Amino acid sequence: MTGTAGLIGVDWGTSNLRVMRIADGGRVLDSRSDSRGAGGLTSDQFHGVLQDVAGDWLAEGLPILCCGMAGARSRWREMAYLPCPADVGDLATAVASPRDAPRVSIVPGVAVYEDDRLQDVVRGEETQVFGLDAPDEALVVGPGTHSKWIRTSQGRMTGFRTFMTGELFAAIRKGTILGADMGEPGVDDDAFAAGVDRALRDPALTAALFSVRVEGLAGRLSAASAADYLSGLLIGAEVAAQTDARDRPVILIGAEVLCRRYAAALARGGFHDVRIADGAAATARGLWRIHEAVSR
Repeated sequence: MTGTAGLIGVDWGTSNLRVMRIADGGRVLDSRSDSRGAGGLTSDQFHGVLQDVAGDWLAEGLPILCCGMAGARSRWREMAYLPCPADVGDLATAVASPRDAPRVSIVPGVAVYEDDRLQDVVRGEETQVFGLDAPDEALVVGPGTHSKWIRTSQGRMTGFRTFMTGELFAAIRKGTILGADMGEPGVDDDAFAAGVDRALRDPALTAALFSVRVEGLAGRLSAASAADYLSGLLIGAEVAAQTDARDRPVILIGAEVLCRRYAAALARGGFHDVRIADGAAATARGLWRIHEAVSR
């Protein structure tokens, strides 16, 4: 893609790294990926990996802004969490550089505190949120291993909750009696819908989970469809916890297949305005907007 880059954007996840040449407004000109995620690196390895992946781009002398797990504890440089509510200006004020790479700036995460006690954290998702052109009073949902439900208002993050849905799904399938002979998810939309509906009407999730076994014993659920039913139970429980926000537009950011599954569950839960956004594009725009705020 043609254009003039003004920023090197780095999205360093736990498992993967993405480096982007970003033009004015947050448009991605070029992108490179690498499997050396932050979860497998010590603090002294990050600079070398970045040089390996994007050394020729770094030679252009552009500012470098990094979001994600590079700022986590024991990684490149630990970045303290900013208190929520927070906006782009708050993030820009708090960026800082690792000791071995003064040209690199790292975006901090955001935390929810109650009575001065840490309650929840995000790191990386805050950059995506600020890269969205979200309406006021929106709900931004990032499905995944640890799903994030982030509330926004007038350009600020105002609160969020984390659900261990993806990790719990994998653990149940691999380590419990419910997972015995369970097939792969994505084969039975009706079973998924039944799981969502069960979770929406029964808030006792750990009791509802046992219905995977009961439905199988009763002959109403096959082993091939059990994973979809389990997925519906877990995602439905997330939706059930957000029913006070049904009037908000919902923006989903993540893998398309997973986002469509969440969209179906949200529709069953009474959410009427559900949109799917491009996560990579949102990250690039978020990095650009933070960079602009830093430069002011």
